[in-house]
Amino acid sequence: MNQKTEFQKSLETYAFLIVITGFFLMSIVGAAMVTDQNIFSMVPKFSWDMVNSWDEIFNR
Repeated sequence: MNQKTEFQKSLETYAFLIVITGFFLMSIVGAAMVTDQNIFSMVPKFSWDMVNSWDEIFNR
């Protein structure tokens, strides 16, 4: 008769999702390491030129 509360059920669900997400991300990192790829070189570089200024927003 040990009933789980809704809080315990939600904590178990969130923990499960975090673990599964961790396995997914680690599999990507592991595949990149095996194939000698640099994951961070595939991410585009951020530039402030990509961000609109307030003048560009209001003068459209």
